[in-house]
Amino acid sequence: MTVTNGLKSNKTTILVDLGGIFVHPPLNHKLTTAGSTISLGRVLSSSIWMDYEVGKLEEDDCFQQVSVLFGFHEKDFRAMVSDLRETLTYDKHMLAVFRNLKTENPGVEIVLVSNISEPEYRALRRRWDSSFWETFDHIFTSWELGVKKPSLRFYQHVLRATRASPHKTLFIDDQPENVLAAMSLGMRGIVGTDDLPRKLKNFVGNPVERGLAFLRQNAGRLFTTTSAGDTIDENYAQLLLLEATGDESLVDLKRPPRLWNFFSGKPKYTSHIYPDDMDSTALALTVLDYEPELAHSILDEMLNYVNEDGLIQVYTDRFRPRVDAVIALSVLVAFHKYDRGYELPQMLDWVYNILLHRAYMHGTRYYQSPEWVLYYAARLLRYSKDPSLRNRMEGLLRARVAERVGAEGDAFCLGMRLLACNFLGIENHPDKERLASMQQEDGGWEASMMYLFPTDKKVVGNRGTTSALAVKALQGGL
Repeated sequence: MTVTNGLKSNKTTILVDLGGIFVHPPLNHKLTTAGSTISLGRVLSSSIWMDYEVGKLEEDDCFQQVSVLFGFHEKDFRAMVSDLRETLTYDKHMLAVFRNLKTENPGVEIVLVSNISEPEYRALRRRWDSSFWETFDHIFTSWELGVKKPSLRFYQHVLRATRASPHKTLFIDDQPENVLAAMSLGMRGIVGTDDLPRKLKNFVGNPVERGLAFLRQNAGRLFTTTSAGDTIDENYAQLLLLEATGDESLVDLKRPPRLWNFFSGKPKYTSHIYPDDMDSTALALTVLDYEPELAHSILDEMLNYVNEDGLIQVYTDRFRPRVDAVIALSVLVAFHKYDRGYELPQMLDWVYNILLHRAYMHGTRYYQSPEWVLYYAARLLRYSKDPSLRNRMEGLLRARVAERVGAEGDAFCLGMRLLACNFLGIENHPDKERLASMQQEDGGWEASMMYLFPTDKKVVGNRGTTSALAVKALQGGL
């Protein structure tokens, strides 16, 4: 709760500009001068017009002075302004966006803030219907305040008059300098109207509550898809989703007798017969509850696939002798959960050296984001009961994760990064804000790239898994 002017304020306030948001004046209109033409926009950005907008000049003085300054006929300029006063309309679609926002979010205050002269404002008040003006809880104009944006005094007056907390206030304007000034006082800012309905929902809504609602509304239908929209029936994303939420009602999983297969349905973008894999099996052993006897027998079976380097290969098919750093970490997590991590010393040394030398920066064959290694290393420390492992790896991992704060990344990548940060106690406000800003209107996050089918170069994602990790990251968990 923030104290503003001696009063505690929890309300959410949105300050929105008139020109460029609701109104789009024809700034490219031309006025003829003695030697050429001049645009209306240039006239409106002159110091004379600025004085007019704050009430320092009367209309006649302003029109006469700009005519002399720019060399056009005053009567031509008067005719242009008069025509605009009688024809300028507001954007009904944009007005509906704000009216709907108020209906869906009672208590949110919407305030109109505009650099405008008194005659122009009066003309609009006379012509426009009440549905426009009644949308706003307050209206502040430059001619009334005697100061215009981007002067800090304009914003400070509005904040005082509305008793709004800067950190609970969003400012929307089409001019970057106006937004910068508002943000310098602690407000959030948006330039222009691109994707504005989604951005407004993200500002007024609780991202965790909206994300959980999205997951519940789509329970059982949180499918994995390629970038082209082709659905893939698979287990891995479902297991990750379950680990992040702990809610079995959201997923559709059929437990096999022993080892797991990546695909839950027909294999795609690979061989028709696809072998069981250590990755899915290890993740299932970590996420699901198993009878200890069965779990240990599965771990015993997995040890049959250790290669000459001491690394467990990816598949149960010995004709596919692949290894993968992320999958090695996944296997280590499962072995450490059951206190058997000591059985894979060479694999632990390998992942330690991957962290030490930043060998993860270009990703792996299946997992192209560096965050997979960092996130899974954090999961390893979370599930392991071995204090010597924590002593050996935690400091290095903390340094490597801290290096990634603020790096580029999609929503799934940011979710993994933040989860690792949360576990390691690393403050990461910039990425948290970026992740929250990526939330879609329906409350979920887009199906960011999770993994790659390397042969066909198919990028695969899952809205449910991405949203689940985003929600957990924003909640502060791992």
